[in-house]
Amino acid sequence: MKVAEWLRLHPGDTVTLGPEWPLERILDRLLATPGLRDLYVADAKGRLLGHISHRRLAQMVLIEHRPVHTRRQILERVARGSARELMETHFASARPEEELDDVLDHLLEHGVENMPVVDAAGHSLGVINLTEVLAALRPWSKPAAD
Repeated sequence: MKVAEWLRLHPGDTVTLGPEWPLERILDRLLATPGLRDLYVADAKGRLLGHISHRRLAQMVLIEHRPVHTRRQILERVARGSARELMETHFASARPEEELDDVLDHLLEHGVENMPVVDAAGHSLGVINLTEVLAALRPWSKPAAD
């Protein structure tokens, strides 16, 4: 199955933020949706620019509760800026013409829960969510063959 077909059957929105969103607004957006793990920063035309993970936000916000602070952690605490400053610019994405099996292999191999699907210009077409794939493809839920 192609990724485009999966998205047609299981549409999923990529949760995007503006590049100038402050940390507080980013965290509010994350907490507004239970189970949300990945946020993507998009420009005004909808092109994905970067990724901010649940784990990264938790590390930044909860830094003062950790017993040991690395130099990087201290600098990140001081630099609580906009989404553009917090995002990772290198992130995995899929194309609509890819095989779903290849994308699933990448998700599992790299421990990624969500993968945005983008067109050639970098616009988000949707997202492949590992939990949705598990729910749709679990073998025990399929009708038995006679």
